[in-house]
Amino acid sequence: MKTNIISIKYEDRFNPKTFSGKSYSYYVGADAKVGDLVLAPTKYGERVAMVTEINVADSKVEFIKPYMKLITDKIDKETYLQNDAIVKAA
Repeated sequence: MKTNIISIKYEDRFNPKTFSGKSYSYYVGADAKVGDLVLAPTKYGERVAMVTEINVADSKVEFIKPYMKLITDKIDKETYLQNDAIVKAA
């Protein structure tokens, strides 16, 4: 079943350009694929994150749905990984 819910992993603060740790679920406004980089809103500002799962089932997130935020921006993966520049993808 297709949903607008994805799971992401934030970029590691101590190991830049690696994405590990716990997965977090977000709504997504843009078309996202596994492996895409996005700007995820957090309570401390936006962070770069990698999409690890798409079409997450509603039943997996039903308890956190009222707290989930919306991701609207994808970033250009190659530009970020090569030059550390955050350029929004079209």
